[in-house]
Amino acid sequence: VCPKQSRCHLCRAAKATPPIRGSLRAMPFSPGCSGLDRLGGACCLVAALGLPWAAGEADTPSSIERVRPLATARQISPGEFEGFLPDEVHFTSVQELESHCRSMTFSMKPSGSVSLEDFRQTVGDFYESGTAAIGESALYNFIWLRRKEVASRCPLAVLQVLVLRIEMLLVGVYTQSAQARDRHLAAFHEAAELHGEFSALDAWLSGMLQLPGEAPRLGWPLKRGWARVKRYYDVLWTDVHDSEDAWATMEKPGPISDELYHGALDDVARVLGALGVEWWPCRGTLIALLRHGRRSGPLSRGLVDVVERDIDVMLGVEDEQAWVRVARDVERGLLAAGWDRCWTKSSAETSSAHRDATRRDLLYCLRIEPAYMLLDVSSYILGDLGPDVFVHRVCDGRSVDDSTGASPEAVAAAAAAGRCEVLGDVGPLRHGGGRLRKAAIRPLARCRAEGIEVPCPSRPLETIQAMVHSGLDAACIALPTTKGREADDVWTLRLAESGLVPEDVRILRERSSRLQAMGFLSMGPYFDNCSAASLLLPPVAPDAPTPVPAGAAESDGGLGAE
Repeated sequence: VCPKQSRCHLCRAAKATPPIRGSLRAMPFSPGCSGLDRLGGACCLVAALGLPWAAGEADTPSSIERVRPLATARQISPGEFEGFLPDEVHFTSVQELESHCRSMTFSMKPSGSVSLEDFRQTVGDFYESGTAAIGESALYNFIWLRRKEVASRCPLAVLQVLVLRIEMLLVGVYTQSAQARDRHLAAFHEAAELHGEFSALDAWLSGMLQLPGEAPRLGWPLKRGWARVKRYYDVLWTDVHDSEDAWATMEKPGPISDELYHGALDDVARVLGALGVEWWPCRGTLIALLRHGRRSGPLSRGLVDVVERDIDVMLGVEDEQAWVRVARDVERGLLAAGWDRCWTKSSAETSSAHRDATRRDLLYCLRIEPAYMLLDVSSYILGDLGPDVFVHRVCDGRSVDDSTGASPEAVAAAAAAGRCEVLGDVGPLRHGGGRLRKAAIRPLARCRAEGIEVPCPSRPLETIQAMVHSGLDAACIALPTTKGREADDVWTLRLAESGLVPEDVRILRERSSRLQAMGFLSMGPYFDNCSAASLLLPPVAPDAPTPVPAGAAESDGGLGAE
């Protein structure tokens, strides 16, 4: 029998588990424990939960199967359970537990008395609403700060708060892909701690009620909460936590030559072409191909217009379920071509009321060597025979994605019956009301991309206007500006200092004429959209010899800079 003062020695008596404050009697064990000497005290709790063992433990049974931790390899020592398991208990049966959870109230200014039952209903309504965040709640904060005290009467309320907080942390990582890596890892670390606390408290509750399995939930929507957490967790475990090198590279991507850029674009065109999907360059990539027929092009006075660093494309699919399959096929194709990784993400902002009702419509694919390259794929739904494509919709008030379980036939029936709504203020097409005319895309035209040709939308400007964002100026796409470009890039600095002169405009017009003569789309139709003020950017600096940095275009691929 284990000494009372010890919690980490093997118990040689298989019939009894020594209690800690009477709370660990009848503690459920993991299958790995059943054939071994049972573990005493909180160490048995660690084994039962599949949590990592404290460093230095000599009595660790090798056959205990551990679950994958929620985030980092967090070491949880038995002594830490003291911090959140209640010191006293005010219930001994399921009936008493339910009574406390229904009747427990708190006086809060200025809202007056608030009950745990009110909180339970609020959380249930939140999950039904499909919104991203539950918002400020005085009772949520009260339970969080006094969770050890509340758990002595209604541990189910504390379990619910822990689930909400874990979700909040994962949503933050999921929606803020530009955050520094250390912020992501800090969020994962805290989520891992809370996950351990949840599991310990849940197992403690079963022990107190002397139940062999899971404690009754009594109407608390814990299962619904964990389903939401799992949705983020499944995406983030591989796509963020295991990609430290990728995140470090993304923070400082470094230069890339035109040759390497177009090599990566060739990979993308080959993979997407083999899949037979509808796709076309968008945003900065489209502007570069329309203006130069390549990523960059020379101007006068030694200037080079380097338009783009990443590859941006739009990809159309018949429905939301088809996108899941296509995204996996794109990943497989690029991995076979030497790319490093891909991951999906929702384009909805954290603050959006529809945050949790949107699908993961974006696909990011990353190649680190020989130079960093990011592919940004925005998917759209072709849908029925209507005139528009769209990105996000809800049918019968619910999200339409791979996690809903709705069949394409059920979604099509809901759409035909008018029970689907396109979300107009969310996603890459939000500046166009969430929609883009199919006539702006089809019939697909051709763009030159250095040594290859790629499909392009039939009305490029309309697609660009539908995707206007902070880094893109759709008013005058024919002429280069510094808006949205890397502020410390040598060519951005040169353009800001020197501005454009009429000779640059002549070069660009001539280049467009050559592209058109070759049967490719160009900026030809859009020069007239530019005002006189756009034609001459900041004061012209005196001509000066300029070294050509590695990666910038020294020629224009035969389209002429004369």
